[in-house]
Amino acid sequence: MRSFVAVNLPDTIKDEIGEIIDRLRNAGPKARWVPPQNLHITMKFLDEIGEEQVGPIMGAITLAKDAVEPFDLKLSGFGFFPNENRARVFWIGIEDGFEPLRAFARAIDKQVATLGFMREKRSFAAHITLARFRDPGPVGQLAKAAAHIQYESPPVHVTQVDLMKSVLSPKGAEYTIIDSVEL
Repeated sequence: MRSFVAVNLPDTIKDEIGEIIDRLRNAGPKARWVPPQNLHITMKFLDEIGEEQVGPIMGAITLAKDAVEPFDLKLSGFGFFPNENRARVFWIGIEDGFEPLRAFARAIDKQVATLGFMREKRSFAAHITLARFRDPGPVGQLAKAAAHIQYESPPVHVTQVDLMKSVLSPKGAEYTIIDSVEL
């Protein structure tokens, strides 16, 4: 099963971001917009795993949680990967709480590497994906529209991380929680 480790967001935050997505949807090039129920912060993408790997992965995440205490984060600011001229992804960023989030992601990466998963080569770039563009290219109109939206989430208290299953279909991805670790 296709899997990843994530910090899920409260429904109230997902609803707020969903309203922003609705406002921006027609401002840019064709994109696959993330449904609000799927909004999350990916800590580690695992790709395909077997059912027998769930226990060891959860054990590794449990060991990684010692790197952090529960913490708060705030979402704010929009951006594009890799940049506005060749955009593939439109995202909202993390204003506060980036350091504990990064420390936790590094600890997860280190612990699951002991199970044979590849270590991340890129630096951790905490974000919440809002859209993926079908054809990478300039997104100036969307960038201008996003610049007019002043969004800062209320504090999100992070107290758990979830092992998620992703099932892809023509309608899009469907995410379900396999198991969780409390901080």
